[in-house]
Parts: sequence; structure tokens; C-alpha cells
Amino acid sequence: MTSPRQMTPMNFVFLSSHHGTGASETLWLETAERLARAEHTVSALAAWQRPWQQRTASLRGAGVPFQAIEKPASLARLLRPVLPGGLAAWRVLKVLRRLRPALLYISQGNEFSALPWMEMARRQGIPCTVVTHGVSAADWPTDPIANRLRSELPALRTSFWLCQRNQQDVEHQIGCRLTNGAMVWNPLKWERETVLPWPETPGPELRLACVARLQVRAKGHDMLLQALAAPAWRGRDWRLTFYGDGPNKEGLGRLAALLGLEERVRFAGHVADLADIWRQEHWLMQPSRNEGMPMSLIEALMAGRPSLVTDVAGHAEVVTDGHNGLVAASASVPALSEALERLWAARALSPAMGAAAAKSIRLQMPADPVGAHVEQLLRLTAA
Repeated sequence: MTSPRQMTPMNFVFLSSHHGTGASETLWLETAERLARAEHTVSALAAWQRPWQQRTASLRGAGVPFQAIEKPASLARLLRPVLPGGLAAWRVLKVLRRLRPALLYISQGNEFSALPWMEMARRQGIPCTVVTHGVSAADWPTDPIANRLRSELPALRTSFWLCQRNQQDVEHQIGCRLTNGAMVWNPLKWERETVLPWPETPGPELRLACVARLQVRAKGHDMLLQALAAPAWRGRDWRLTFYGDGPNKEGLGRLAALLGLEERVRFAGHVADLADIWRQEHWLMQPSRNEGMPMSLIEALMAGRPSLVTDVAGHAEVVTDGHNGLVAASASVPALSEALERLWAARALSPAMGAAAAKSIRLQMPADPVGAHVEQLLRLTAA
């Protein structure tokens, strides 16, 4: 593999069009830093709602200029059939015209927020690539937006996706095959060499964990609670712990109480060290309605824990039903109930499935996801 230092220095501009600064921002931040430290010229802009100085400290340390741009007031404004007005457009256009980068790299969530910036880059004659971190298969763009995406996505140097299913879902939404699509992996907060021993518990209690933002719309925690409220689970020895925080924490607590599960469900909040979670938990529960490739899932597999997932996005690309976890046929209460029954029946096999999880994910995921992505970008600019 060619070292970045052996190539002619390139000029990159990174733009985060996503409003948040969650885990999905890590890939572009670390990629930009890696390129800068390899003596490429790198600049960064972000439409974050807050500057989040702590997230950009490593960029500044690598000499990468960072500029927060004004976020348009709503998604509708971002996606209307003209360039977004105001200060944001002026700032981005000014940077692109001044630097004329070899590549504009845009990172977006699942809201197609990169669209106006793709259009801007094409009008300026600047090569562009986009990484999409999640897709909601049921949330189709309106026809005018789909038509614009149908023009812009195939024109990219490459469209990067966290999973093949996300790319396929967007192809269905816009009625167009994206032959320029490529997969990419997010970096993890987990040491690759670390596989935790199976937890030793004082009794037969089955310990289930959700490690995700407490946002029901995407993560589907409500469906899991409804499935666990079935009569068959009343006499079984189990516990469910929600790790993380979010806008639906109180609502989920109320739902657990309504369903009579308040003695079985607890909310542990944010835990800084993931190993502290997986030293005591047996299974990851990932009942999502939509996703990309959740880092919490990859990290659980790395730790040696099997996962029960819904068949959405990239879940079934890393979880093989009955081997390193279980796949519910759909994001629905009946499908989760069926998968949970299979989990309970095969719970004695959980340690073996955890061992299979640790092995299988290491065979799939590159040892250095950021380094692999850097090489992808350098190949694009050298083409």
C-alpha cells in the first residue's frame, strides 16, 4: 500500500453538513488530521449547531484551519432547489474559490444535508465525494429532492456508505444505480486486540444491554420493551440496561413502568469506558428502525458479545443469524418477540456466539479504518 508521504501533496477541504457532533463525525475528523500530518493541505468547515472546541482540538494540533459555518434554519431550506443563502453559502463558496481543492469531502448524517454543497461543488468544477452515515429506508425524499440527488450522487468521484444496505435503499429512493459507491468503516473506541472474557454472574440472570442514544424514532427501544413485556418473560430471570442519554429517556422510563417492567429495566446513563459495560453484560440489543453501521454494534462484537439486531441497514452485514447473534426479520414487535424467544431457548450457547462475534468482526473490519479511508481518498485524487 502506498504511503501518503510518498505521493504529491494534495489539497483537501472537509465539510460536515450534519448538525451534530456525535460518533458519526469521528471518521472525517480523524481522516482530515491523518492527511494533514502526512503533509497534505487540509481545511475544515462544519455546520454544527455548536463549535465544540474539544472535538476540533486534534485538527488544530495538526495545523488544520477550522471554520464553523452558519447552519440554515431548517432542512427544507437546505434542500430547496437553489443554493442555500446567507452566511453559510458565502463562507463555503469563498473557501472553495480560494483553495480550489483536489477534493471536497462532505460528511452527512441521514438527512441528505450534503445536497446543496454537492451542487455548489459541481458548479465550481471541484471534484466532490460524500460519506453518508445512515439512511431511513421508509423516509423517502420528495420527488424534487430525489431528482436532484439523482443528478448529483452519480456525478460524485465516489459515494461512500457505512453499509451496502444504505446504498441500496437510496438507489431505490432515487431510482438510479450508484456505480460509484464504496464502503467505509468508522473508527472505534475499542482496542482491536481486546476480547473480554464472558461475564461471571452470581446466578442465571440473562443480562441485556442497549448502548445507544435514547432516541426512540431511530433506535426502536420502545419495541424492545413491548416485546419483553410478553407474559412468557414475566417468570424468566433477566435484566435490561439502557446505556446512554437522549431526548426520550423519561418517556422510556414511563413506558417501562406502564408495562410493569420497572424492576427489570434500569438506566445507567453514559459510561466512559465501554469495557465497564461488556464486563457485566451478555447481549447487545439493537432494535433499530433505521441505522447506518452503528459503532455500538461493532464495539460489542469486538468485545466478544453476541447481538440481537433488526434486519435494517448494516446489521445483517456483520451479524449472521445463529452464528454470532440473532437477526429479527423486521423492525417490529412481533419480529423482536420471535428473535427474543430464540435467544432464550439458545441462551446456553451465548458464550460460543460471543467468541464467534469477536472472530468474525476482525475478519471483516480493517485493522486501521482511518488509514484505509485515507488511501481511498488519495487514490481518488490521483486518478
